[in-house]
Amino acid sequence: MRRRPRALAAAGAAGLAALAIAGCGTSSSSSSASTAVTVTGRTLTIFVSEPHDIASNPAALDVVDAEKLAFAAGHGQVHDFKLQLQTDSAAQLSDNARAAIIDPSTIAYMGEIEPGTSDQTVGITNALDVLQVSPTDNALELSTSTPAVSGGPKSFFESWSTYGRTFARLVPSGSEEARAQVAEMRALGISSVYVASDSSDYGRALADAVAADAHGAGITVTHSPAAAGAIFYAAQTPATAARYFNRVGAQAPSAKLFGPSSLNFGSFASLLSPTVAPRVYVSIPGYLPKDLTAAGRAYLAAFRLAYHHSPNVEAIFGYAAMSALLHVLAREGAAANDRTADVKEFLAQRNASSLLGSYSIDSAGNSNLNAFVFARVRGGRLVPFAAAPQG
Repeated sequence: MRRRPRALAAAGAAGLAALAIAGCGTSSSSSSASTAVTVTGRTLTIFVSEPHDIASNPAALDVVDAEKLAFAAGHGQVHDFKLQLQTDSAAQLSDNARAAIIDPSTIAYMGEIEPGTSDQTVGITNALDVLQVSPTDNALELSTSTPAVSGGPKSFFESWSTYGRTFARLVPSGSEEARAQVAEMRALGISSVYVASDSSDYGRALADAVAADAHGAGITVTHSPAAAGAIFYAAQTPATAARYFNRVGAQAPSAKLFGPSSLNFGSFASLLSPTVAPRVYVSIPGYLPKDLTAAGRAYLAAFRLAYHHSPNVEAIFGYAAMSALLHVLAREGAAANDRTADVKEFLAQRNASSLLGSYSIDSAGNSNLNAFVFARVRGGRLVPFAAAPQG
């Protein structure tokens, strides 16, 4: 088990006075809210949600460590308030979110890491107009209407009619991931694909998007895995995906097997059979080191210095998400304690600078970033080997 350095502790005192939340007049800073929701006092808390198994989940641990690294580097730019970081890793992610809304000093919630898990928490944070920024959950049903998920995305937000959308992310959405998957299939000369899912909201939505994009790209979507040149399986749980690929891989011994970024977290690669593993391609949001900006390379060096290993490729979005939140709070200045204003300001980012390059956030809470890499199994783990084709 890796130990995380204690040097990157959050700023601020351990004991905090109880702070009250009050409605403070009319605000124009939320899509639906008629009153601002503010935190009183001079201390603001950013909650960081960790999956309960983070100690045995290296990719997730890297994402959280990158968030902490960004906080250590950037919290000083917020001059009007003292910021502190609070991490939670309860057995249920919903308990992490409840801890955040119970704390009256909470100003934002750095949300879920594993794709398809934010649906457990966005309703909770939305109920009190708390901005939730996910570092790496790119589930498309949280931001995009899809025939695969009834009622989404509004159905995930408890107080949509009051506060509107309070969720955003810099990581490319599942819609972009579906395009990357199909572009890679085309680059490999694949002419037919069988598409399936684990029947979760995340799985159904992503599978639907891949099937639609494949059809639009001239790739035949078949009804039998045995007849397909490729098989795409959208599963929220890595172990479920490994079992599926082991089974279907035996039925279609020549098909290439494709899976999404949810498989980057957990023990997916080690659960694959030796005959199946060489045929697996997994898309992961991120960049190869050679494609990073100068700021991205500096992040990579800082992470290695702090944690004594290279980060998982996806961790850069944890750093970027925390940095974006800190920039928003800094721009808000004396109004940074206004939750409603912070939500609007985060969603209003246009042509913002970051270590990922310039990005904008749209009204659905998605960024316009679309960078993915593809990884293959090497030595029992996923190793990125190429940037995803564009277009």
